[in-house]
Amino acid sequence: MLRHIGIAGQVRNLYGWREEHQRGRMIILLDALLTAVFNVFITGIFYTGFLTMYEIDLVSVGIITFIPPLASTFHMFSPMILERIRRRKPVLIAAKIYFYSMYIIATNLMPLVVTDPHQRVIWFCIILFLAYAVYSLFSDGFTPWFYNFYPSEPKDRAAFISYNQIFSSATSSAVLLLTGLLVTAVGSRQNTFILVFRYFAFVLVLVDVFFQAHAKEYPYPVRAKRINLREVFTLSRQHKKFMACLYLMFIWNYISNLNNGLWNYYLLNTVHFPYSTISTASALYPLILFTVSPMWRRILARQSWIRTFAIGVLIWVPTEIYFFFLSPATKWMYYPGALAQHFLSVGLNLSYANVFYMNLPKENASTHTSFQALFCNLCAFLGLMTGTLLCNWIGDWTWQIGAITITAVQYTTILRAVFMLPLGLYLMKHWRNFTPESEIEAVELQQKKPNVRK
Repeated sequence: MLRHIGIAGQVRNLYGWREEHQRGRMIILLDALLTAVFNVFITGIFYTGFLTMYEIDLVSVGIITFIPPLASTFHMFSPMILERIRRRKPVLIAAKIYFYSMYIIATNLMPLVVTDPHQRVIWFCIILFLAYAVYSLFSDGFTPWFYNFYPSEPKDRAAFISYNQIFSSATSSAVLLLTGLLVTAVGSRQNTFILVFRYFAFVLVLVDVFFQAHAKEYPYPVRAKRINLREVFTLSRQHKKFMACLYLMFIWNYISNLNNGLWNYYLLNTVHFPYSTISTASALYPLILFTVSPMWRRILARQSWIRTFAIGVLIWVPTEIYFFFLSPATKWMYYPGALAQHFLSVGLNLSYANVFYMNLPKENASTHTSFQALFCNLCAFLGLMTGTLLCNWIGDWTWQIGAITITAVQYTTILRAVFMLPLGLYLMKHWRNFTPESEIEAVELQQKKPNVRK
């Protein structure tokens, strides 16, 4: 266990290349770093910019955004494929290359052939559906493959998750800041740079799968009886606390996606922030992450994974109300609000990262992963659809509060706050329903100790 040996000592104990488990954790870290970099170019603000450069409007962005979780319903068939494959590594690597070929290369080339904006929306949806539908059949296999390398002791696991988040966030934010400044500086050529960055992202994907191919693949414990489609929906329900954690993930995916994609569109096209402003705000996250991670780990040790998440959710509620009033007339509100949410995101991301693994059964892990992925994506789809339909229903109608103009997207922040408040209160009261007995005892013992910083 990692006790009082300093950050450098913890990192040396967690990561390496000679010992199998250390090498596995190093590959997980490399995957996190590379994914953090290429996701800058193909998701978030640059993905929204990529769509808007082809005349895709707000509602169409919403439609395109909820295609991936809709296509991901094919996760339900994943166990019946994966649990028949003993050596999954080659199949998983091939599936990942296929997915990013479609997600990056095909979507880059399609607008060169299809010139009508409405036809482009249709083809974006088709390409993304094919990419996610096929990948969903195999992507669940990555979780049981790499879960073998996670530290088993809670403090070691918290440190491992925290360091992965710190290193990947620092990398992502540095790249986002530099590219945001560059894209803003090049002016009329920014569309060309966005396309070049997307091709570079595909190169990084190939580097990522090269490293993942070097991770050892352990046997996958499965029952002698073959999994059928019905059991994909029933097997996880046999584990009460695991199922409680899944319900939490389903609800959170719904809430998180109420304005996914719509908010970036609003910042770019209504508030009229340049890429550099948004990327600079995001680039401040790793600084806050590095600064406050020790504090959140101490809270986690005393409050449990679930109550730490609940604390973050409850304090997050006022920030959603705060952003309801962000408009072209109140641009100054953006940075203070972003910094507050960065601070809370550290605790939320750290605690949420272990929710799925807290009670994950070892047997038939890919089936449980498929069930989780299926309904997380379905709930994400419902959240995206709710936000998109709300914006479509409100349309161009605006509400003027002094100099502040309230438009459709801002109402999604209020909707998020309305759902977050009861969720946080419930988790604070019923945290034991989600937590393994051994960890409940450890938390209660920790709470009896004086809260002295060592």
